[in-house]
Amino acid sequence: MLQNKEYIYHSNKKIEKILKSFFLLHPKNVDLSLNRIKRLLFKLNNPHLKIRNVVQIAGTNGKGSIATILYQLQKSNGKKVNIYRSPHLISFNERIHICNKQISNKYLIEILEYVKEKNNNDPITFFEIITAATFYVFSINKADITILEVGLGGRLDATNVYDRNLVSIISTIGIDHQEYLGKNIQAIANEKAGIIKKKGIVISSKQKNTANNVIKKKSKEMDSKLLSFNKDWKLINKKIIYGEKKINLENLALVGEHQLINASCAILACLSTRNLNIDTEKLEKTLTQLKWPGRIQNLKGPFYKKFNNLNIWVDVAHNVLGFEVLKNWLVEKSIDDPILIMALGIKKDYKNILKQIKRIKPGLLVFLRKTKLNSHSPNTLKKASLNLNIRSLVYNDVFHALKNIQSGMTGEKKKTVIVTGSIALVGSVLFKNK
Repeated sequence: MLQNKEYIYHSNKKIEKILKSFFLLHPKNVDLSLNRIKRLLFKLNNPHLKIRNVVQIAGTNGKGSIATILYQLQKSNGKKVNIYRSPHLISFNERIHICNKQISNKYLIEILEYVKEKNNNDPITFFEIITAATFYVFSINKADITILEVGLGGRLDATNVYDRNLVSIISTIGIDHQEYLGKNIQAIANEKAGIIKKKGIVISSKQKNTANNVIKKKSKEMDSKLLSFNKDWKLINKKIIYGEKKINLENLALVGEHQLINASCAILACLSTRNLNIDTEKLEKTLTQLKWPGRIQNLKGPFYKKFNNLNIWVDVAHNVLGFEVLKNWLVEKSIDDPILIMALGIKKDYKNILKQIKRIKPGLLVFLRKTKLNSHSPNTLKKASLNLNIRSLVYNDVFHALKNIQSGMTGEKKKTVIVTGSIALVGSVLFKNK
């Protein structure tokens, strides 16, 4: 969700200009509160109150995957779905899908201009005004299901203006954004659990005990039915076990053990809620066709084919939990001495991230000077890596890093290279690979 004005780009310069103008409306990128968005929503005639069957997803990692899997499952069963996700990888339009289709440039301009006029320069953050615009467009274009991915936290996130959710899903909670959400798992879980509404369904992913206790307490307070991982549902031998139901995930198209859990959360929403009911015969076929770019994705496009002795992957890991997931996948696939090309946002806990990366046992870390994000200095990262006895180098960009890695290789065995550390960095790599 966090985005800076300098790193908002769009092929349509009119859209880019409007989006960048939104950063001028508030001095802070993040200022957690519901007051400003509620004021703007009132000016827009409270569009959020006209939206039905809301599924809201909070958590540290996996929110976007759960949202995307649920979206594609519902679409494949003939439902009209509106979905709001953030941030985007390549194009801002990725964030907003209306009745199963990505919003067009023409319609996006129309909506942004209208909402900008209605806001009338009142103070509001970038994410808040974009969220209000999304609610407005969703209210005009009615769907069977509305899926909302929380931007940051939950309790005071701009998406959390509803009194009722059909389903509240909480993905795995870890330490991230401590400056906004709190210093420990309990504090962060309290913020995430703020999306739980009265008399709804709550689906909780794999959690630490501390987070589980917070979610359980909040669900009880709100008189909501809680379905917790390893208690009310399980994942055994790549099969979801929920009561008498068993769903096979062996052919899930998304890579990694963590995606089995994310897919389980999305499927459980379908199994536990009448409005989301799907044909289980279609379900397994849909799982084989799922697409979610940037998540442990192997690059095979034309730009990277020139590096024929490198096996190049991208992954949007950008916090400690994300790199733990990446490490688990590397262990599962028996990949030794991978090379990581990366940058880390300035707010990221680079010391603990590097400690997690040390457990990956990389053959080399490459840090980048020129990126599309406000990142930690590569020299700072290199020094911290040296203190952990991790070999590292600094290059200008991904292309030069790959070129130098390839030129320094000997032997016939392909080397695994992973570009990671930032959604913006992965997005720029995928853009080149189109």
